[in-house]
Amino acid sequence: MATHDNLFDTFPPVSKQAWLAKVEKDLKGKPFQDLQWQLEEEIEIAPFYHPEDGPFENPSLKGNRPDNDWEIGEYIEVEDFREANDNLLEGLNGGVEAPLLRLRRPLDGSSLEQLLQGVKLDLIKANFEENYSAIEPWAIFRYFTELLQKQGTNLNAVGGSIDFDPLLDWSNPPIDKLAELIKYCARHMPQFRILQANAQRFHSGPDSSSVELAYTLAKGSEYLARLTALGIPPETVNAQMQFAISISKSYFVEIAKIRALRLLWANVMKGYGAPGQAPFLVAHFAEESQDENPNTNLIRSSTQAMSAVIGGVNRLYVLPANRALKEPATAFTRRSARNLQHILKMESHLHQVIDPGAGSFYIEKLTDKLADQAWAKFQKMEATGEFQ
Repeated sequence: MATHDNLFDTFPPVSKQAWLAKVEKDLKGKPFQDLQWQLEEEIEIAPFYHPEDGPFENPSLKGNRPDNDWEIGEYIEVEDFREANDNLLEGLNGGVEAPLLRLRRPLDGSSLEQLLQGVKLDLIKANFEENYSAIEPWAIFRYFTELLQKQGTNLNAVGGSIDFDPLLDWSNPPIDKLAELIKYCARHMPQFRILQANAQRFHSGPDSSSVELAYTLAKGSEYLARLTALGIPPETVNAQMQFAISISKSYFVEIAKIRALRLLWANVMKGYGAPGQAPFLVAHFAEESQDENPNTNLIRSSTQAMSAVIGGVNRLYVLPANRALKEPATAFTRRSARNLQHILKMESHLHQVIDPGAGSFYIEKLTDKLADQAWAKFQKMEATGEFQ
């Protein structure tokens, strides 16, 4: 009986030339070149890759992760605080781990307490996003910490985040306020991320993935430069920062894009004297990826979520299937969105394999090509100061 050591010994190796001969035969005269895919001007993708196209020497993208687990997110729209609390508790009872509280109007300590009534804040990851003009993330943070202290919650056990992105939301970025909050979190709330480098605005489809990656790196690097200049160690900045990225419908490109971002950010951190540091990646479905037919979205969301998970994101938000209809999410569409992630864990076990894309010649090659192009563009931006 075959063992794991000689499982494939009975299968003779097949050269790339043999594979090409078989493909050309099946094409019946159609040029093989027609199967090539031009992803970007500088990136051409072959229809298949063979070990002879190597070397494929990249190590598995494990970082310091023991597995491929991710936080199950859900959007909670917050207009009426009592109604939002009902939806929040419903989601948490359904297995949500990292709700995103999308605030449609400002709140104070009393309304925040109403919003989070009945929630064990040390058992979940509460995330806040302000969607109004006069945003004050430091005020949200103050109300949140006051509530935690009022409840007697251990601050060290509290995770989550606030969408505090000064370079996006302010013409005069309040980096000084951000720095103070980062220092506080590093001392008292090490699991809470107070800085979000929102890269969703850089997303314009799979055929611009290297540009998207380059701008994402440039934004993260700019935060590192400004905050380390204020005396904050790069490891601390990275520990309190997360990247928000968009996921489109291009399955393999999105897997490779996420893997490339993880490789490239590790390289940036190495340049700051902090090797081995991984980015914390939060994935959202791109709005333009949604169809006006909810049934289409239900099917499509499976591959979108899989690309995010296989790529290695740390938190995932799946859009409710009726989002493109510009109508409120229903209990059914919210449940379907969260249950998809449960299926990927409990039935597909995608959280157990640290780097599911490792060893796929196609994914490895696409990852390398995107990383090479993005790094070249990023270096050009750094040299010209384009992002500042």
